[in-house]
Amino acid sequence: MIMPVYNRARQVTAAIQSVLDQQFDDFELIVVDDGSTDGTLEVLKAIEDRRLRVLTSPRNAGGNAARNRGIEASRAPLLAFLDSDDCYLPNKLGYLNDYFAAHPDVDVLLDSFIKRYRPERDRPDVNLRNPVLDSNDAILEALFTRRIWKATPGIAVRRDAALRAGKFDPSLRRRQDFDFILRLAAVARCATTDELLWIKTYSTDAISGQLDNFAGSTLSFLERHPEYRDNPAYRSGLAHDLGRHFVRLGKRRQWAQALRDAKLLSSTLGVVPLVRLTVEGAGLFRSRRRAIRGKASTG
Repeated sequence: MIMPVYNRARQVTAAIQSVLDQQFDDFELIVVDDGSTDGTLEVLKAIEDRRLRVLTSPRNAGGNAARNRGIEASRAPLLAFLDSDDCYLPNKLGYLNDYFAAHPDVDVLLDSFIKRYRPERDRPDVNLRNPVLDSNDAILEALFTRRIWKATPGIAVRRDAALRAGKFDPSLRRRQDFDFILRLAAVARCATTDELLWIKTYSTDAISGQLDNFAGSTLSFLERHPEYRDNPAYRSGLAHDLGRHFVRLGKRRQWAQALRDAKLLSSTLGVVPLVRLTVEGAGLFRSRRRAIRGKASTG
């Protein structure tokens, strides 16, 4: 189990404890401190458990580089990931161990999770269940059309498959989970489960909430995976991403950022296609948001 951490002194203990409290206890937990300056390393060193290994980096290199270091250092044949502000449910590792033992032909499993908002948001938890799929073609179609929840802590993978896929791309600031899964699907068999195995806590400082890096990272992703733009069957996912981004910018009244991003994105997508995709995607985003809130209200 691999967890990168950077300046999370107040949150990291709960994340680690959720792993140490697992019903299944035959695991190693590798925490990579990515150059923290807020006392995180001291918090880590104070935790005494033989299953915990702490690696340190002299400077902040980013979560993907930290995950890769953990992959390289791991002695376990099966890898799972956790972010420092999220938590595993008690049956997470036991479920993964049993699943991969029962499915020796599967190398990658994408699981499901509970989304939890910060108390100040005053919103109920939402169960985000993935469809149960066991073919790469079906999973790719669902990924590109945004029908699969794909956060990094929901990825479990055999270590040799992660190495074959080339590990995480340290140059990507966003969508590292999406990119990693796509490269895994090119070299390994993937599957999904609707089992809820962990809790994702909404954080205002999450990378996905930082709008200033969206345009550049989207173009970088499209360079690696042009099918996201070029395949008509997948284009609704790109539309959703664009619509969500510009809706968020509008809500925050960040008009200058919206103009800069529109110019940058249109240089690759074209002005008319960008407008068309954004309008379509805004509708998709609002519809999806209503559906998620509906799940919360019905439990």
